[in-house]
Amino acid sequence: MSSGQQVWHTAVPPPRRSSSIASMPRSPSSAGSPRSPGTPGSERVASPLECSICFSGYDNIFKTPKELSCTHVFCLECLARLAAAQPVGRPGGEAVPCPFCRQPTAVPPAGAPALCTSRQLQARMPAHLRREEPVWLEGTKLCCQPLPTTPGREPGFVCVDVGLSKPAEPPAPARDPAPRRGRLARCWARCRDWRRMALVSALLLMLFCVALWPVQCALKTGNLRCLPLPPRPPATSTAASPLGPLTDN
Repeated sequence: MSSGQQVWHTAVPPPRRSSSIASMPRSPSSAGSPRSPGTPGSERVASPLECSICFSGYDNIFKTPKELSCTHVFCLECLARLAAAQPVGRPGGEAVPCPFCRQPTAVPPAGAPALCTSRQLQARMPAHLRREEPVWLEGTKLCCQPLPTTPGREPGFVCVDVGLSKPAEPPAPARDPAPRRGRLARCWARCRDWRRMALVSALLLMLFCVALWPVQCALKTGNLRCLPLPPRPPATSTAASPLGPLTDN
């Protein structure tokens, strides 16, 4: 009976690898913030308080922060210009593509002003810019009626043209002859004033000459009469007639 050599195999568990890299906890604030336009695929971080297209700070009128469906945020004016550049009548022309991720966002019938406003960025703005002013679209112009800064003054309208091409300026209308007549009347009134001044000046000059005339005469002739006295005729001596001879009576 041959005895074979028996070999016993003991199963040794593999060594546990210690993880050298600690897992980093995810910030809870990064879940609800808008996506950064500079890195479309990165984590959601808070966007700066300026538009990534025009680099202008956000406000509550034409630079209102508008959020697209992809959570990228741009100012109202830039999105209105982008919407105006879309072809009319083409499928998808009523949507605005995101300048960074190209995801389309449907434009409401009221235009770009009706897009969703980013309340998160609006809450980080100064207190006087958190109240959004009403802005509407008239053709290719964004219009707003800001409140007057001076009490008692009527509010005015402010418009910004967001169209690609400026409309041709209409020809200058023909001048109405009525303003020309008004100008002639004003010129005539001024001339009449000049004539009145000239007449008063002439009268004053005449009075001045009349007042100084006797003085001039006294200096020249020695008397108040300007005309020199006529020369006196020489005195003629009349010879006494001799008495005739007495006639005898």
